[in-house]
Amino acid sequence: MPPNTDPDNDNNVSPTPLLFNDVYFNSWVKSLPPSPPVWAPFTRLPSELRLRIWHLALQQHRMIEFDLQPTADEANIPNYADDNDGPRYADRNHLGRIVSSRNPSYTCSLRGRGSFSPTLSVLLRVSREARAAALSFYHIHLPLSTGQVLYLSPEYDVVYIRRPIVYDRNPLNTMLVDFLHDARAYDYKDHGIRHLALDVEFLRYLIGFWLGSAHLHPELLHPAAATSFADILRHKLRSLLCVTRFRNSSRYKGFPTIGGCARIHFAQTFPLRRRGHSTGGFHWLQADPRPGVELDLRQVLLPDDPRFLLQNWRKMEHTFGVTRNQQPTRRENDDDGGSCSFYICPTNPWSKPLPGHFVIDRAAAREAAAEADAVWSRDELAQYLEDEENTWYKVRWDWARLIPMEYRGALHQSPKYHYSSEEEAEMFKAMEKLPCTTIGMWLFPAEALPEPTQPRIHAFDLSALRPSLLLFQV
Repeated sequence: MPPNTDPDNDNNVSPTPLLFNDVYFNSWVKSLPPSPPVWAPFTRLPSELRLRIWHLALQQHRMIEFDLQPTADEANIPNYADDNDGPRYADRNHLGRIVSSRNPSYTCSLRGRGSFSPTLSVLLRVSREARAAALSFYHIHLPLSTGQVLYLSPEYDVVYIRRPIVYDRNPLNTMLVDFLHDARAYDYKDHGIRHLALDVEFLRYLIGFWLGSAHLHPELLHPAAATSFADILRHKLRSLLCVTRFRNSSRYKGFPTIGGCARIHFAQTFPLRRRGHSTGGFHWLQADPRPGVELDLRQVLLPDDPRFLLQNWRKMEHTFGVTRNQQPTRRENDDDGGSCSFYICPTNPWSKPLPGHFVIDRAAAREAAAEADAVWSRDELAQYLEDEENTWYKVRWDWARLIPMEYRGALHQSPKYHYSSEEEAEMFKAMEKLPCTTIGMWLFPAEALPEPTQPRIHAFDLSALRPSLLLFQV
């Protein structure tokens, strides 16, 4: 039976690329008061009011994705205590700030072709006054290895360091520390990166998954780098987002039940990973507003137990002399201080796998995957959702054949959702009517995660939590 005639689907239509993102942002735009494209008296406003209007136009959260790669010379240096091109942490930039080196240990690049242009605000080219406002708002002016300058706002931008395409693990610790130090050195307000996102593989290597396995500690760094990093941890970094995936690449899950049989469930509120340009606007919703989230969170399978990552992060902080009671409580509009919030951010990858089962050149495979990840279209999303629906339909029939006869009665297709009450059944109907598929990621405070319900497979019941939702504009 094709997916568009599924009896469990009240709408009986093929999946479309209509997302919760579209519903939310269309509603958000409509809620804004209308404004004319040109307002002639603008130049007659007081300069303070014009500046306020420019800054309101700039206040947009963005996630900027970076690749950090070791330079050719640095890849062969074991601990970076010395620099072949001169002393480290001794040279100064045009602001008079000390930088990591004349020739940094890393190259910093944005993901995807044509990814630099979207980072530039249009206000940089409107007028001198608007450009001055934009340069004040984006007060990190970070030079890239391409010779371009990246403008960042510490308050509104999340810097997402992806797992490098090709890398030698040894330089990763110094690359990250040097990058964070230099971002602060090129910030004339001395804030630096405040919101940092790291792939779980990157973070797991830096701080270790097992006790004593961390690769980031003061002895591996130049003394000035260790001091700088400790100050960043203590006073500058406000949030760390650990970006991970769900244990299964699909959104349909198996649920163990009493009696040894199983039920399956389609978790359509599980967020899909953002693809496309390495720069994108987002809204950070304090609580995911979609119906049925708590039902999908009854069982969340993760690649590993993220509570250990939090424990090792705190241990790593301690090695740099940073402890929880040393970090001042954050105050609103406090520009210097505040504890760093640690979030676990699951999101589901949805790009198609690379062809073939055996990969000889792993570096080339990662590069091809990164290139595929940087490009997508609505048609591709529609095809993915259709393939997902077809596979889901087949899985439900296959699963029904595995259920023991004493539990299933006559052979029939498993239902699309399993529910325990009429309230849950009504919730699933509401989820069918409102597009619940979203491009984004959940944010769970790591401190709030409960004990796993099944430690062996890292299964968690998170239904008592209401995660934040980082929702991308697509």
